[in-house]
Amino acid sequence: MARKLCASCYVVDFKAKELLVVYNKKVQKWLQPGGHSEGDETPLETATREVKEETGIDIIPIGVKFNNHVEPFAVEIYDVPTESMLDIQFVAIPKSKVIIDKEGNHTRWVTLEELRELEPVDEELREKFDYILNVL
Repeated sequence: MARKLCASCYVVDFKAKELLVVYNKKVQKWLQPGGHSEGDETPLETATREVKEETGIDIIPIGVKFNNHVEPFAVEIYDVPTESMLDIQFVAIPKSKVIIDKEGNHTRWVTLEELRELEPVDEELREKFDYILNVL
C-alpha cells in the first residue's frame, strides 16, 4: 500500500496552556487538526489549510525557519486499516481562538489536565503537548 503524505498542526495557546483538538471520526480519536496533502501543496500549506477547514482558525506557524520555510516539529508514520500515512507535524499559535466547526468535529480547546482525561486519545498526543508547553 502506498503511503499518503499528510500534515498536521499542534495549535497551542501558550498563555492559557491550551491545545486545539478535533475528534477524527475516521480513526475515532481526539487528534491535532490535519489531513492529506492536495496537489502540489507543501506540508506547511497542507497543515495550515487543514486547520482552517477543520476548525475555522487561522494560524501562525512557529519554529526554526530556513529560507522562509518553517521546520517541522515531528514526522510520524501511521498505519490504519485503510491506509498508511506519513504525517509531517508543525506547531503554531492561533490568530484567534474562535472555533468555527463546519465539519462537526467537536473541536475544542483543552488544557493538559483535560487532555489526560479525554478519551480516546493516543498517549503520544499528550506527551507531545506536554513537551511543547515545557520545552518550546
